[in-house]
Amino acid sequence: MSNVGEIGKIEFWLINTCRELGLRVENASSDFFAAGGTSLSAIRLIAKAEERFGEDSLPPEDLFAQSLVSDIATCIQRNAKHFNALTEI
Repeated sequence: MSNVGEIGKIEFWLINTCRELGLRVENASSDFFAAGGTSLSAIRLIAKAEERFGEDSLPPEDLFAQSLVSDIATCIQRNAKHFNALTEI
């Protein structure tokens, strides 16, 4: 699978997951916190990412440092331990 395909699938998962958390995320350029994200929703997103992609796939410091959906997807791709999870999205 190409990196572009992987990133697109992670972004799709992130957008849907953020919406499930009640955030107003529209696309990969959306900012997690500007869309209504809080420290509590950040913890929930991190937990969901770890469940899907493996432990430490989304470290809190990375989410707080770069909170655009596209940046979060890049972080998850870089840290994911379960790349086969990408095919299940």
